[in-house]
Amino acid sequence: MSLPASRGEHLVDDRDDNGRLFTPYAPEEISLLFERFGFRSIGQWRDEDSLGRQGTSWYTLLFELQGQGTQRPIDQIETILNRDRKEATYKLALIRALAEIAMQEQRCAVWQGNKRVGVPIDRIAERWLLYYWPLMASKRGVPQSKAEGAERKPLKFRASLTALIETFEGQGQHGGLTAWHLARSSGRLDTAAQLMLRQALRDIIDAIRSGPVQYSGGALDSGPVFFYDATVRQVQMSSDLWREFSLLGHWIRDAVIVRWAELTGRFAYRQGVSSAEVLPLLLAQPEAERTTSHARQAFEAIGWNECAWSGKQLNTGFAVDHVIPFSLWGNNDLWNLVAADQRVNLNKSDKLPARELLWDRQPILMRGWEALRDCLPLAFDQQAEHLLGERLGRHGSWQTTLFARLSDAIEMTAVQRGVERWSPTKRLQ
Repeated sequence: MSLPASRGEHLVDDRDDNGRLFTPYAPEEISLLFERFGFRSIGQWRDEDSLGRQGTSWYTLLFELQGQGTQRPIDQIETILNRDRKEATYKLALIRALAEIAMQEQRCAVWQGNKRVGVPIDRIAERWLLYYWPLMASKRGVPQSKAEGAERKPLKFRASLTALIETFEGQGQHGGLTAWHLARSSGRLDTAAQLMLRQALRDIIDAIRSGPVQYSGGALDSGPVFFYDATVRQVQMSSDLWREFSLLGHWIRDAVIVRWAELTGRFAYRQGVSSAEVLPLLLAQPEAERTTSHARQAFEAIGWNECAWSGKQLNTGFAVDHVIPFSLWGNNDLWNLVAADQRVNLNKSDKLPARELLWDRQPILMRGWEALRDCLPLAFDQQAEHLLGERLGRHGSWQTTLFARLSDAIEMTAVQRGVERWSPTKRLQ
């Protein structure tokens, strides 16, 4: 397609002397129009007028029509969010989990080599449990499907998850979500709670497999976009789709949460629950201050006395700081926690450590990990393995590997979120 880039003759209201209309279009505008209809731009160039007319030039665009039924991966996600039929909130929960895993646990993704990527279904189920806990703990009664809204049939995992929630009833906000998280991360769940947890996760996995994995993408001509491989217990998708989750995860997550609140409001109109009431439940997380208490106790037990960032001598009133700010990841894992001077911690606030600072303080970060792992081995290993995507060895260079993954995560977060970089002595963009 060739269109005028500039015209030599004088136009009045985009018309020449003969009254012919010449509406100017930017090549990017034309490209966007055609891409929305399934074309892919494969070339663009600009030439002077072949007839030698002064001031006239042309741009040429070359498009290729993609195969019938194909869509860009981001369009597939948009279709699932906004056009797929939804009898429950399952599809939204799956998309949210994949977006967050792509941002925070990308090493757990397995590249299959056949243009597919697999994500362990156990990791998706763990996130579902955190999403649905506050919703099911609410005294208002917040239905998560059309059938629940009509008081006909509960979700597959409501009974088992509710049973687990009831064991922590009265132990804080959102049905004791923080108390449960503390007990589990420190390996202090009693036998009965462990059995209930395993049953809830089994029921959640069954819901994931039989629901959103099977039906997400029903409004697409190409059909479902996810597949379950039982032999490796993975939810699989195209590598292009995983790429979108990795690059746009934080945008996708935010869009899903808003859409989820709206959908729940429609399901819950009989109960008088609005989307505005649902949104805080979808944003609920274990309380940051309480969930860092185990790290504080570990540092106090060994007499830790050096600020991780400044090297200052610490007193008993030190702060427990998140290397990757809680506001960015919502992550209280032990590998993400350090002991810091209170003033230094306030100065760092929600910023990411500068690259030079991180490498300069590498030795003290590693010593902190060793101390935390000695005090809380089960919790530390389980949490570190989520970041690593592999087992954490007892010997060898596990600290070096963990530091490399932490550094990668910080750099990726800085690029994707545009967060300010920080140092105790100067601030770096």
